[in-house]
Amino acid sequence: MKNKFIAMTLAAVMAFSMVACGGSNDTKVIESGNAAGAGNAAQGQAGYVFTYDSVDMGVDYDAAPVVEALGEPKSYFESPSCAADGIGKLYTYNDFEIQTYPDGDKDLILSVLLKTDSVATKEGIDLSNTKEEVIAAYGEPTEEESGAIRYEKNGTTLQFLFEGESMISIEYYNSSK
Repeated sequence: MKNKFIAMTLAAVMAFSMVACGGSNDTKVIESGNAAGAGNAAQGQAGYVFTYDSVDMGVDYDAAPVVEALGEPKSYFESPSCAADGIGKLYTYNDFEIQTYPDGDKDLILSVLLKTDSVATKEGIDLSNTKEEVIAAYGEPTEEESGAIRYEKNGTTLQFLFEGESMISIEYYNSSK
């Protein structure tokens, strides 16, 4: 349990340090958008998309309608973006985090990190699942390395990060950032 706490703390520190700097994180996957995702160019050709309370969050989606639909985050952090000129933002909710990067006059979603087993992917995968269950749900990974299984779809990477046998995070992120 202590190791899982340390791993989650390290993941949070990494997320703060990588706001809009091309990090990688995940959660509940759906491939169609709703009103919060409306108007996003990436929506028609969506990669993996996380849905929470009927709000779709996909990589490169306009963050403003998503954040508005989700309501006040538990915490908010911003810093200069490494992915683009401007300010990157980190919105932390109880079960997940959203990182953004600036694109002209909009903030786009760079990544979504699932932090608890209270949220899951469309296929029902959450932090309580095993590596074997992830592979059973998604098939053979696009890439696998020590501690990580990755799937890519239309510019979105869905990553499952493990410490030993325990899954410590699920992250959706832009494969090119």
